[in-house]
Amino acid sequence: MIRLGQNLRSISKVKLQSFNNYKYSSSNNNNNNNNINSNINNIKINEYSNLRKIIEDGQENSNRLDKLKELFPDKEDLSSPLEYLDSEQRLNETKQKLIDLEKSFVEDLAKLNKARVVAQSYLLDGEDGIENDTDWKSDVKEISDDEKNLRKIQTLLEFEAIDDAVTRYRDLMLDSKGKSFVTSFKSIRDVLMQWNEGLTEKVQKDLATKDQDAAWVTILKTVSVQKCILKSLNIIVGKSVLKDRYDFATNIIIETIGVSVYAEYKSLIVKKKEPKTYKKISKLIPNSALKKFYNLSTDNLDVIVLPPESKDIFSIGEFLVSQVFKHCTIQESLGEDGSKQSPAFTIQSHYANGVRTTKVIPHKNIFKLIEAGHEIRETGGARLFPMVIKPLPWITPTEGPYLHYKVPIMRTNGSAMQLRTLVDSDMSLIYRALNILGETPWVINRDLYNVILEAWANGGNIGDIPKRTDFEYPEISDDMLFDHEARKELYKKEQRIKSLNFNLHSLRCDTNYKLEVARKFLDHTLYFPHNIDFRGRSYPIPPHLNHLGSDFCRSLLKFEKSLPLGEKGLEWLKIHVANLYGVDKIPLNERLAFTERNMENIFDSVDSPLNGNKWWLKADNPWQTLAACMELTKAIRSGKPAEFLSNLPIHQDGTCNGLQHYAALGGDVWGAEKVNLLPSDCPQDVYSSVAQLVEQIVEEDAKNGDEIAQFFLGKVDRKLVKQTVMTSVYGVTYIGAREQIENAILEKFSDLDLDEDFIFKSSTYITKNTFASLNNMFVGARSIMKWMSDCATLIAKSGHCVTWNTPLGLPVVQPYKKGGKYNIRTLECDFIVVHNDDLLQVDSNRQRSAFPPNFIHSLDSTHMFLTAMTCYDQGITYSSVHDSYWTHASTVDRMNDILRNEFVELHKQPILERLLEWFQVRYPDIKFPKLPKKGELDINKVKESRYFFH
Repeated sequence: MIRLGQNLRSISKVKLQSFNNYKYSSSNNNNNNNNINSNINNIKINEYSNLRKIIEDGQENSNRLDKLKELFPDKEDLSSPLEYLDSEQRLNETKQKLIDLEKSFVEDLAKLNKARVVAQSYLLDGEDGIENDTDWKSDVKEISDDEKNLRKIQTLLEFEAIDDAVTRYRDLMLDSKGKSFVTSFKSIRDVLMQWNEGLTEKVQKDLATKDQDAAWVTILKTVSVQKCILKSLNIIVGKSVLKDRYDFATNIIIETIGVSVYAEYKSLIVKKKEPKTYKKISKLIPNSALKKFYNLSTDNLDVIVLPPESKDIFSIGEFLVSQVFKHCTIQESLGEDGSKQSPAFTIQSHYANGVRTTKVIPHKNIFKLIEAGHEIRETGGARLFPMVIKPLPWITPTEGPYLHYKVPIMRTNGSAMQLRTLVDSDMSLIYRALNILGETPWVINRDLYNVILEAWANGGNIGDIPKRTDFEYPEISDDMLFDHEARKELYKKEQRIKSLNFNLHSLRCDTNYKLEVARKFLDHTLYFPHNIDFRGRSYPIPPHLNHLGSDFCRSLLKFEKSLPLGEKGLEWLKIHVANLYGVDKIPLNERLAFTERNMENIFDSVDSPLNGNKWWLKADNPWQTLAACMELTKAIRSGKPAEFLSNLPIHQDGTCNGLQHYAALGGDVWGAEKVNLLPSDCPQDVYSSVAQLVEQIVEEDAKNGDEIAQFFLGKVDRKLVKQTVMTSVYGVTYIGAREQIENAILEKFSDLDLDEDFIFKSSTYITKNTFASLNNMFVGARSIMKWMSDCATLIAKSGHCVTWNTPLGLPVVQPYKKGGKYNIRTLECDFIVVHNDDLLQVDSNRQRSAFPPNFIHSLDSTHMFLTAMTCYDQGITYSSVHDSYWTHASTVDRMNDILRNEFVELHKQPILERLLEWFQVRYPDIKFPKLPKKGELDINKVKESRYFFH
């Protein structure tokens, strides 16, 4: 199905560019943005439905149900979801079209793809620039019944995810009905905030014309005009729009606003003079807190308190209501530029029993805006399942893999700048790479699923599966009634257990849901469509069960395709067992020997996983280790292990991949050696190498009498510095690194009673020396990071966000700006104020600190995509988790050759030189610093490095 959205453009036939000819070039994005057709989503969606009309207008529900049952004869009960959908009067037009499409799946796949392309062209004013190699004349009869059934299942899966999202959203709305925080829903908040932006200044001008000595003016100014406006809008919309609409008279709304503002005023006084009282009352639900603060006596507080006279309360409410009536307007014709503006709220008088009353009447378009917002968001954030058919290819930034549910290609977090750059960029290589990742077929590891299910049924608490029973609270002894300190200690223990049980509940729900998803796909091949973040890193779209997940999630997944192991494949399977167990810092032949020494433990793990000696549970990744043990055991017991058909993914992981890219960029020979860019007989461990350098500094300082150095003498190891070394490449600050080291010290010396002052001084000491060691080891990396930071600072200070294109043509925009979102707290609720990011000031600090790590992320994603495309071209099954590349055991060596060649080809390009060229063209008024001098590293040596990925 075509999903309508803004900024769509026609897509020509993909012509893959040669990577070696890629070049950074200047962009005309800013000039072209105004040419984007901003009215595309105004095209009537029923123009698409005319392409395939299945149900005649006015068809009765019973006829539609009969039609559906004819198409789904294998489904016993289809009435419930259909009746649910039919009963919802406010479902949007898009969802109705999805129901129509559900009935169309007896048609062949080719016709659906044709409809997508034709509709795309049709919606873009008849452009015919779309080329496609599909043969539209293929016979419908060639589509098998299995394919038709899979398409039906895929439809039902997507509907299930959509209906679940709708149900969750509406349950939340029902739970919020009548409560003041209902206006915090984004669909309602967006309506409020369209007026909030320019209202503060207007109200302040009008307030300046009032008597500044009046009590009500002082109250209003003390609370702040902006907060008073938000409270007023919240109350007016909440009472006149949400709560039975017209049941609230104007004087009630005025009084409610006045009481709310005065309670806010008193709360500020209490917060300043009696913080404990303020904290106690604030824990109440909002409406109770309002009343408490309003009625709270403040005679004992040493502060002048204005009297809560009724005329002051009424004056506050009357002024604010009048301001809303005066300044809040809405379009007569929504979505039309230049449409006449009308008051958003009006007063209507009527008589009851001879008494004249007035009520606030909201404009009808306010209801339309709120309803439209609900309809959009109730299906948003659907927890999509993996697909049972091969994902449809990405063809635009909004036309992706699912049949019905629209998913953007980039996770932008609402940044308009990032979305605009995608529209005018050649994304063909990104589309191709994502399509390749999504087309890798998977199956559920049924053997391991049964073991996990048994462990779960037996109470859990094994591997990373949580236990199914709560922690018990401590017993209360008799002496606690008279021992105050014992009661305090008991209370602390109870609070800790309460927190642990709360977390346990969340983990149990998550585990149970993942097992349910696995059960759903036991008999199906499944696919994980992918999209990217703004740096280009790819992620599976299904959020729960995927290969990016936890240990037990990964263990549940195997490739659908099986290949004979061969002699080398058998060796890689054994090495994989050792790697997963945690024996991955030694040469490959020693890992092989480790597995062969533990064959009895491996057999026992497979034969009695929950009742044997449980050797597998001691592994770093226990469930994945058990899965590998099962595969190895089957191969050996088959009698011909080299001929055994294996489909277990084998991983090859980079060594601190970010530092690998830095070493290659800077030609840093010593650094390259430490991260395995150069050949060696055994794998280098950069964390141990840094720890050794820190230990040398500690030894020298200890000789000179430094007490902290003497304490750490012989105690500095890789665990102490690992996290800081790992995150240094991604821009960790000194403060963040010190906290990491502090946590490592607390964990390492948990049996010692170290005072806080010593912990702070010692973490500061180790952090300083860790950074110094890194600077000595990675001279090139540090100089490149500084150059990047300097460039980012110059760009940000000129008022621009840092942008660049990856070697595959993906435009990257750092969205960091100041004040894009902030929180305003009131007694009723918190208001999240979001500004248009195009109008915000660039955040120089974040642009500077984030650029080096973001650029490296864009390079490692490029390397992964290049590897994926080449593996696909050579018929190798491939998947990845960032810098961990997966394939069959029998194709590990071929994949290793490919990933090394692609890394070398990538870094043979003048990457930094082209980045500088891009900056100079895009920001001609800025004088950028010269590139740092490059070292003598021969990048071709990577091809000979056995442990580059291992």
